[in-house]
Amino acid sequence: MSLALTPIKLPIQDWDRILQLGADSRTRELQDELNRAEQAIAAFEKRLGMSFVNLEKTGLPSNADFETHDAYIEWQSWELRRADLQKRLNTLHTLETQHGG
Repeated sequence: MSLALTPIKLPIQDWDRILQLGADSRTRELQDELNRAEQAIAAFEKRLGMSFVNLEKTGLPSNADFETHDAYIEWQSWELRRADLQKRLNTLHTLETQHGG
């Protein structure tokens, strides 16, 4: 008994529409996640009174407590996540543009 998939035959317009709907949906998901990341980053900026770039330049104070070190690690994680999400959104935007989105 073979489990080979039978190709689905649809007009190219249908495949383009399916691709567009999938890209639109994924874009919304990634944008929502990016918004959460940016909210978390804004909270860290407010808490420490500076941007992550400035914190990276100056470093943590020598008397920083464990919570501050922990916050730095979490903040760094959010910054990396934001960069990844932005890259993925840019790629999806390119895909949408190439397919008439």
